[in-house]
Amino acid sequence: MFFEDEEACCCCGTDSAKDQDDCDCGCDCESDNDCDCDCGCGHEHSSGIITMTDTETGKEYAFVLADDFSFEDEHYCVLVTADNDQEPEMVITRVVTMEDGTEGLMSLDDAEYDRIYAEYERLCEEEDDEEEDDEDEG
Repeated sequence: MFFEDEEACCCCGTDSAKDQDDCDCGCDCESDNDCDCDCGCGHEHSSGIITMTDTETGKEYAFVLADDFSFEDEHYCVLVTADNDQEPEMVITRVVTMEDGTEGLMSLDDAEYDRIYAEYERLCEEEDDEEEDDEDEG
């Protein structure tokens, strides 16, 4: 499977206030109050829906980007199904460079599936432990 980014998270690709001066989306928005993702650019943002197409069947699937992480020199994205008619499912994909030089998402192969899901579970547990420690201190 590969992805086609239907609607990017931020209209300009900026993901933090420090990058505000680098924004080049061309929007004439004068207010920083419209931004919901704290990038500080003040521009209208979209919903972040990612469409993945099964290369064998041609069927399209809609996902929301829920998280991302790096592991063993690879970058992974955690997606959650965006189909309101079904129970949400989590899918982890690997970020790859496509033939045209753009980034895409690739389904995990059988050999890496268990290892990558185990690493993500470990990261989540580690984050939960840190949050519990912060609550105990506060």
